[in-house]
Amino acid sequence: MTRAAISLLALGAILAAGDARAAVVSVAALKDSTIFGTAAGADTGNAAGRGPFLIAGADGTGGRKRSLIEFDLASAGIPTNATIGSVTMTLHLAQVAGSSANYTSRTIRLYALQQDWGEGSSGSPTSAGVNSAGQGYPRVVGDSTWDYASFDPANLASGTWNAGGPNLHGGNFASVESAASTFTSFTMTNAAFTWSSPGMAADVQRWVNSGAGNFGWLLKSDLEDMPTSFLAFWSRDGAAANSNPSIAPSLSIAYSVPEPGGAALVACGVMGLVARRPRR
Repeated sequence: MTRAAISLLALGAILAAGDARAAVVSVAALKDSTIFGTAAGADTGNAAGRGPFLIAGADGTGGRKRSLIEFDLASAGIPTNATIGSVTMTLHLAQVAGSSANYTSRTIRLYALQQDWGEGSSGSPTSAGVNSAGQGYPRVVGDSTWDYASFDPANLASGTWNAGGPNLHGGNFASVESAASTFTSFTMTNAAFTWSSPGMAADVQRWVNSGAGNFGWLLKSDLEDMPTSFLAFWSRDGAAANSNPSIAPSLSIAYSVPEPGGAALVACGVMGLVARRPRR
């Protein structure tokens, strides 16, 4: 091999390491909802498919609240061969149960949902405030609730949260959290609260690679057994009701895609040099 060919190969190795296109996309929520359980863990019969909030924690009576959110990855146009670098979910504070003195530290964890779920029309038209809506609304067809991934009053035996065994309560989600964020400041309405972790990046990587299985995440508070502990965030419908898209849930995804670039061109050059090498 000639010195020129060797030099080109070395250059190709350097270029190959950088042959990737990087991008960051912001994705909106496709659907979101809150599910409501009693202090004893029973379904309250209420839902919030069109509610203005996403709540995690407990109310003053000890009633438990968890939230579901799925982002519209299909609209992001991320190639299936992309490498997900980082993922950050941002929600905006709408209400705090009690006062910040009740619990000076509140941790909310994200768990990957293992089952598709519905966002019914309960709560429609969406209120612009959360004060009168904290207990949810009577569930309707297609709503997710504490016991149902998709409620159907005509067939109560179907649509339950179920992983192939006994029915589940409070959602069908992974046993290990994808992320956890601890918050200590709750004084500013509309303040941004974020979650970001390698676990979330791994979830999105799996969903992008397979093109399926994206059921989003469940938000669960470490304090859901403690009365007056919830945090409420604006839902996508709540942001729309307030004509304020800046407070809608969002997911920022940083990714890279390998591209045939300098390395491929150099390889072609090497092949050309070798082909032109005089025979001895």
